[in-house]
Amino acid sequence: MPAPRWDAIVVGAGPSGTVAADRLAAFGHRVLLLDAGPRLPRSASRITDVDRRAWPFSTVGLPFDWYRVRAVGGRAHLWGGWAYRFPRRSLERAGWPCGRVALDPLYDQLEARLRVTEGTVDERYREVGRRLGLSVLPKRAALGRRGPVWRPPEEPVVRRARASRVAVRFEHERGRAAALRAVSLESGRDLPLRARAYVLAASPIETARILLASDLGPRARGVGRNLVDHMVASYVLIEPAPVPSPHGRGRFPGAALVESFVNLDEATARPYRGGFSIELTGPESLEEVNLERMVPGDELHGHRATQIHALGELFPHRRRFVDLDPERRDLVGAAAPRLHLAWTRAEERLAKDLRTACTQLADALAIPGSRLIPVVDPLQPGAGHEAGTCAMGPPEVAPCDGRGRLRALDNVWIADAAALPTAGDRHPTLTLLAHALRAADDAARHLAGGHGGI
Repeated sequence: MPAPRWDAIVVGAGPSGTVAADRLAAFGHRVLLLDAGPRLPRSASRITDVDRRAWPFSTVGLPFDWYRVRAVGGRAHLWGGWAYRFPRRSLERAGWPCGRVALDPLYDQLEARLRVTEGTVDERYREVGRRLGLSVLPKRAALGRRGPVWRPPEEPVVRRARASRVAVRFEHERGRAAALRAVSLESGRDLPLRARAYVLAASPIETARILLASDLGPRARGVGRNLVDHMVASYVLIEPAPVPSPHGRGRFPGAALVESFVNLDEATARPYRGGFSIELTGPESLEEVNLERMVPGDELHGHRATQIHALGELFPHRRRFVDLDPERRDLVGAAAPRLHLAWTRAEERLAKDLRTACTQLADALAIPGSRLIPVVDPLQPGAGHEAGTCAMGPPEVAPCDGRGRLRALDNVWIADAAALPTAGDRHPTLTLLAHALRAADDAARHLAGGHGGI
């Protein structure tokens, strides 16, 4: 077999793949970064929907709204920059193989690199927090060089990425990946790509699909299982008042996080395991949230909108998993992913609590004459924060070790949210990137001849 041309191949040029590829390149390794989508021009004003005829998927049990960006940069194109560290209790509750002692140095590095900046809490949020006994934090966001939010295409390693390369499966022998089979959408060629190490960051569903298509045998037990996401309840509060001037309101005016206030102790225990936080954004114009139709045109500028999004943490369940659809193929002939979805009674209670918390918060914020409009029901699966399909954990149950190294193939690492036990009780991106650094560091130790792992 020919000698590998690359030290490492990273699949997926979204946030986690970018961070992992950059880290490996910084160690002096020859890195090839691939993405299944095209490279968008800088002038692109919005992300178009994925063509589901070319890239189908199916569901069993419940419909699923899969937020996909098939382009270099991935879902960071949709990211609002929210960047919070997971609290210690969230890591312990989900059985993370590492804690804040291990993650804090990585958080520090990422916050410096991404220019994570803290805003100012709007006074009306502070007052409502005091009244309801809630912890309200200012928005913390990653700032970009060319825009308000960091995007992966800003990074030099992404400018060298190979676009329109679809990873299909691994060829392997004796517990090691020998080649990654990929298809070029530009030429139609089947490309056997060889490296000493491989890092998957294609998204939890796509990463599971690649591994399931690779016929890994009994050692891959658990791959595709334990699909989790955030349960989301979204509302918009419309008030009969003008949008306040941003002058003097500080950075990220009107954006804040209400920290989780359930399952903290016996007094706040619930019948579900996780917690939930609430993101607030506003007041802003109705045009900005595409709700100008809700009031007569001559009253438009006399109204304002505040978005209220609750993010509930889900835990693995045997009836939620990803496998391959035996009847559907995508544009390159690969089996399409199939998502099996279901709710438990405890999660239905979580949905009720999310609705109640959002409406109570809206009631406390609202002025007379306001309206609360439900936008997303929490029992509609698909929040865009999927995780868990190749989770880290103990060897008897988990496909990956505590640094994201795949147990079935000892030169493959999972750097995306597939490796996370849950999506946490708040926006997961900063923690996802910390995991990507941790996985890349372990891959670099392997390439350098060290033992790696924990």
